[in-house]
Amino acid sequence: MRKTLAVAWREFWATVGTKGFILGVFLPLIIMGGALSLMPILMNKSAPAVTGRIGVIDHSGAVADKLAKAFSPEELKKRTEKRVKRRMEQAGQMNPAMADEKTKRQAEMALQAMYKAPELSVDILGPDTDLDAAKAPIMEVAGKARDAGAAHQRLALAVIPAGAVKAAETGGFTPYEFFIAPKLDPEVQDDIREQISRAVVDARLEAAGLEAASVRSIIEQPRSETRVVTKEGERSSNEVAALLMPMGFMMLLWISVITGGQSLLSSTVEEKGSRIMEVLLSAVSPMQLMVGKIIGQMGVALVILLVYAALGVGSLAAFRQMHMLDPMNLVYLAVFFVLGFFMVASMMAAIGSAVNDIREAQALMGPVMMVLVIPMVLWMPISRNPNSTFAQVCSYLPPINPFIMVVRLAGSEEIPAWQIPISILTALFGAVVSAWFAAKVFRIGVLMYGKPPNFRTLLKWVRMA
Repeated sequence: MRKTLAVAWREFWATVGTKGFILGVFLPLIIMGGALSLMPILMNKSAPAVTGRIGVIDHSGAVADKLAKAFSPEELKKRTEKRVKRRMEQAGQMNPAMADEKTKRQAEMALQAMYKAPELSVDILGPDTDLDAAKAPIMEVAGKARDAGAAHQRLALAVIPAGAVKAAETGGFTPYEFFIAPKLDPEVQDDIREQISRAVVDARLEAAGLEAASVRSIIEQPRSETRVVTKEGERSSNEVAALLMPMGFMMLLWISVITGGQSLLSSTVEEKGSRIMEVLLSAVSPMQLMVGKIIGQMGVALVILLVYAALGVGSLAAFRQMHMLDPMNLVYLAVFFVLGFFMVASMMAAIGSAVNDIREAQALMGPVMMVLVIPMVLWMPISRNPNSTFAQVCSYLPPINPFIMVVRLAGSEEIPAWQIPISILTALFGAVVSAWFAAKVFRIGVLMYGKPPNFRTLLKWVRMA
């Protein structure tokens, strides 16, 4: 046991003590923190407002005047202020720190700079205007419309047929045509389309003898504030965080396990290629060496898991969303981490001992990674329906069941309690089988050089050992 722990410590420190590991773990956090710090500064830089004109050919005679009013400076300013207010409300729901007046003012200034009101006006063209002649000015707009800065440029053209307002005998309305300049700001496009549609609907209501403002006030969707009821009291709801929670647990487990497993693979291949493995085997047995390397790299993976898990829990605490986290899920995360790592690391150790360099390892790594990537692809449907037959079956299939279970545990439904120990036992069985298989391959492979083995050869080694 002493020799195994000595190998484990050597393996752990040889990885954790390098500058590459420290940069690899902490540099993404530094970059992310720097980006979040710089974002308010960059957002406060005002972008040039979109400037130009919108052409309207109105065959109905009831839409053009409404559009001209919709794009008056006063109405454009109102819509921009409404957009900023809506974004502020969404930001307040996402981040409780927005309750602070200073933070709120800074966010509002940043949003006002981002959503600067465009400078648009409407050209009402005659019904007999040639369509090609009306579209010609749009083609003259070069590059991004917002960069041209010319108030006379035509950025868009709407052609409203009479049938868009008055339905045909069949009861259907005719769609209108909408032409835009290349690379016109998507939000400006959406606003123009929305105002055209609104004007057309208002014209239809007036044609039917109804007051558009009254009808819109009646059909407007009511607003609500969703709150979660917990034992500690009511909490604000955060749908985005609730959706991403299962993915967060799965990513924590997947990144730590795969990173540690690949480090084990690389170190095994390197030591075998440089013949250091032969020196080590003169002091310890193949089993002691393999177990020590697995334990050492598990310590590496555990460091990664703890760093990113602490960051995630700290973020939930900062945003006052700790009620979304079940403490038992962290316990299960640790359990499934150990089991999942032993399965993946055993396969990596077997592959590393069987090949002579990293290029040869890629051929054997392909099928393993194809299996391990399944939870990454299917986390969304599993988290939305954690008690589906497919999710339950995957919970008992090593080596993916540790990843599937952490997604199910953090999913949208509570899973039957009896399935958790069953999944742990199947993962434990998978870890034992993987370790047994890896030990057989490792015992022969570490001293075997030459042509890399295929899967049939690995099975032969297992029978020989």
